Amino acid sequence: MSATTATRLSPAFADPAAVVELIRGAGPFWPLTNYAGNDAEMAALGSRPPQFSPPWFRQDFVREGTVAVDGAELILDNPHFRSAARAVYGTDAIVRPSHVYVNIMGPTPFPFIPHLDVPAFRGFTRADHPIWLLKVMANSGLFEPWRTKIATAVSWFYDGIGGDFHYWPDGADGPHMMESPPFRNVSIVADNENTFHGVSPLGAPGSKMAEGVDSHSRLVRGDGGWDILSGEGSIIGHIADDEARITVSWKADVFLDAEEARKVDEGVDTLDLDRIVDIFMADLTARGIDAARPVDAIHDEAFVALIAATYPEHPPKMN
Repeated sequence: MSATTATRLSPAFADPAAVVELIRGAGPFWPLTNYAGNDAEMAALGSRPPQFSPPWFRQDFVREGTVAVDGAELILDNPHFRSAARAVYGTDAIVRPSHVYVNIMGPTPFPFIPHLDVPAFRGFTRADHPIWLLKVMANSGLFEPWRTKIATAVSWFYDGIGGDFHYWPDGADGPHMMESPPFRNVSIVADNENTFHGVSPLGAPGSKMAEGVDSHSRLVRGDGGWDILSGEGSIIGHIADDEARITVSWKADVFLDAEEARKVDEGVDTLDLDRIVDIFMADLTARGIDAARPVDAIHDEAFVALIAATYPEHPPKMN
């Protein structure tokens, strides 16, 4: 990886108005909490109780390279993002765009606290394995040779108050960077599985947060903005266009060279649970920590607690 861990891209899109039109024609968007894999990930959604859903919504436009929303190629194939990914990972990097999703946030008096995106490793991803384990693996630093390099380009459409994007490109103890509205067709491109990032409280003082959102709610285009619907289809809230903070996230798998791409394509040197436990056990021993090898590493409460305590995550505070 190059010395640059994040880059600011401007312009992000050749035709930002077309991107907004695409987003406004899509839907429905579903509560962001529906995408959280467990309570730990829920904590990143504002440290609120598990049953609480803020008025933050998401829709996947592209999944694993497959377009789910007509016209999403406009974002997926953006050459500016590819170039910026190479600015982060190196000019010879092979960049394969894989995902696009869009978040829409309404006024909220609390932040989206600093967090890391869920990492992936060769042969070991959230598709089949628990998020908490992937997070601990990343925290430990023991599995970096297998960690999938992912470039994330984040861009926004919002001119209102609050909703600043905070990020720490040189680690939680490094300088704090911020991008603030009005956003002017810019993007921050970084390794978001290794770069803490968060969002300030959103909305003008006195703005009312929409309530009553649950896992069955959805967000659809309404008159001059977005309507929040209940599971039964009744309107329970509205987010006006000037209050709606739209975030576009583009992700690409990145390979530093053709040899690395070959390993992934051919399934060479992949991780499985036994190998992961072996690596953890060897490191625990090297640290002088006496631990019995778990029979069931996923459900052994003592082992889970031990590795969580040994390899904690230390997010920065957002001032």
